[in-house]
Amino acid sequence: MPEQIWGVTTLVWVAAVYALLLVGLGYLFDRLARRSSQRSVANRTFGFHYHESHDAWQCPEDQWLWPTAYDTDNRVMRYRANADICNTCPVKSTCTVSNQGREIVREIDPWPYSDSGRFHRGLATAVSSFSLVIMVMAAVLFHSPAEVAVEVAVAVLCCGLTVPLGIKLLHNPANLDGVGVTHVRNVSASESTEVLIDRFAQKWGGVANERKAKSAMERERELLPVVSVTNSQRVGSSRIGKIRGWSGVKEAPLHRTTAEALERMNLDRSQKQRASSRESSEER
Repeated sequence: MPEQIWGVTTLVWVAAVYALLLVGLGYLFDRLARRSSQRSVANRTFGFHYHESHDAWQCPEDQWLWPTAYDTDNRVMRYRANADICNTCPVKSTCTVSNQGREIVREIDPWPYSDSGRFHRGLATAVSSFSLVIMVMAAVLFHSPAEVAVEVAVAVLCCGLTVPLGIKLLHNPANLDGVGVTHVRNVSASESTEVLIDRFAQKWGGVANERKAKSAMERERELLPVVSVTNSQRVGSSRIGKIRGWSGVKEAPLHRTTAEALERMNLDRSQKQRASSRESSEER
């Protein structure tokens, strides 16, 4: 006969501990999936800032990406920059390979209501729910009064911890009538071939996150001698709205765009050349 602890078989205690571990594993899996999703969004929108008041993105070159369509199948908003501005941008090669402007996708449903969120939350709920199966099997094999009391207590605890994971799957905004976006046109996932090819090229066109990070470091190194931001140069909140190209709600950008920096550097270089030529002519 198995050894007993406080009148309860050891196997029942093992089953109870294993059930609680499964619940903890479900929560851990959900937390890791959420963090992975956040990192994926951060990598996809590297260097871009979303302004909720305008429903638009601002790129590192102070240009705007405005909403162009709402994908009803995937429940995502698509933003695209002006193609003429993107194609003449000096850092286009480190941003996108598309000739139709950089596109950014934003999921309108927060975690866990997005597609990936529902998938991972469903897996976490399934793992956590398996703890109830274990306690039912333990109750079938060991059903003395003390053992049943422990099994029922653990089952109620596991159920109480599992319900918060699965309850949000029942209140999915995608299942609610009238929930969506109305200020842009609605499109389905099956769009024109040109748009799909362009989107595929942007995703797999070779503009990797490492390359983006490297280009950002090079850009900061390039702008360092041109723009020097000190505490005395910081712009007060009353002047935020007066800065050119800035309509955001957060603090104003304290940097120049690459085009402005290059123009400033070329101007300084030409002034130095004129000064040196003037000095050489005076010496003659």
